[in-house]
Amino acid sequence: MSNGDGVDVSQALEPVDGLWITRRRRLQGALAQRDELFADLYGRAIDALGEQPLRRGSLVIAGHCIRDLVNGLPDVLTDVESVPAYSDMTTPSRDLSDAWAKHEDILGSGDLEESSPAGDGPAPDVRVTVPSVIMRAARRVVAASRAADLNARRRHSALVLGRVEVRQDPTVKVFRESVAVFERLRHPQRGREVIIAEDTLPRLLRSLEIIEGALEGRMGSFFATVEDLMDVLGAANEREVDGQ
Repeated sequence: MSNGDGVDVSQALEPVDGLWITRRRRLQGALAQRDELFADLYGRAIDALGEQPLRRGSLVIAGHCIRDLVNGLPDVLTDVESVPAYSDMTTPSRDLSDAWAKHEDILGSGDLEESSPAGDGPAPDVRVTVPSVIMRAARRVVAASRAADLNARRRHSALVLGRVEVRQDPTVKVFRESVAVFERLRHPQRGREVIIAEDTLPRLLRSLEIIEGALEGRMGSFFATVEDLMDVLGAANEREVDGQ
């Protein structure tokens, strides 16, 4: 069995060492040609998911590694021009906090006290008067948040498609949804516990296949075109339906 480029797909999928099938070794090698850091992040994610028994800490590690891999890789791709940088949310958020602190005599404390009733304060649709400096600082936070979301989509489109797209491309959407599966593992806390269930690893591996398909297409180590990513998605969906 081979793909359009004559690559022996069955051989590429042969198990070598747990999750480290030949295909993944090739992808790691292709990533290393771009940047050793990203190859290492990918390798650590695979190692974490392949631990037996699988532990919650392993999932947190995999989540961080996959997120940092896909978010940082666009910066080392030399075939896409004008890849936008991430928007800084820290500075405008800090400026808003500082501005609020200077006007607490008018606005009240910015700290949410656990003893305060849930409905404390004016109703959401009631208009209130605030200093103009607060409004300007809040607007900068909103603008930075919107820019961050737009730039993230553009960066992911550069990674998946090889070009910067403003519109919501369906292939990029599938990719981002798969990355989000891993991102949700990164910061376990009350209400967001990392739970290992029977379907946890299969679900993560399905998302990983989609991410890997996109990276392989861009690294040139396995898939020749972006359209092949949709074939991976279709196969993953078929397996999910068959398993129901």
